[in-house]
Amino acid sequence: MDEFSARRLRSVIPVLLEQRHVVVSGGVEFAGHLLDLAIMQVRLALHDISEEELSQFSNALSMGLLENEPSD
Repeated sequence: MDEFSARRLRSVIPVLLEQRHVVVSGGVEFAGHLLDLAIMQVRLALHDISEEELSQFSNALSMGLLENEPSD
């Protein structure tokens, strides 16, 4: 991604965060969740993280959390 495209994407994040604040303040939690997903997608694109890498990270994190759960 070239610097111009990255700068444009970075400028979108504060706008999305503000919109998220507006909709959540208005009680529209699901719209806030959708905006969270959009923000995450922009950040993934900015840092050139693929969906596969995110999935692998999520799986590793989940496994680590499961291993640390107290057993009965």
